[in-house]
Amino acid sequence: MGTLYGVLDRLVAEGLVELDREEPHDGRLRRYFRITEAGRGALAEEAARQAANARAATSRLNAYRRAGETA
Repeated sequence: MGTLYGVLDRLVAEGLVELDREEPHDGRLRRYFRITEAGRGALAEEAARQAANARAATSRLNAYRRAGETA
């Protein structure tokens, strides 16, 4: 789990998420995070970028399929 907390620590440093609270659980601290306003904006931008990539890939796949049908 060190990798997950490393990513969360980076997101906190970038202001995209913030620590909400810590609670002890089985002798360790369980950390809870919440997304910030900046994080919501970054998430929306990334979702739009991924959607554009998916549209481009689908378009290329459809063109490839059409070319295969006429060959």
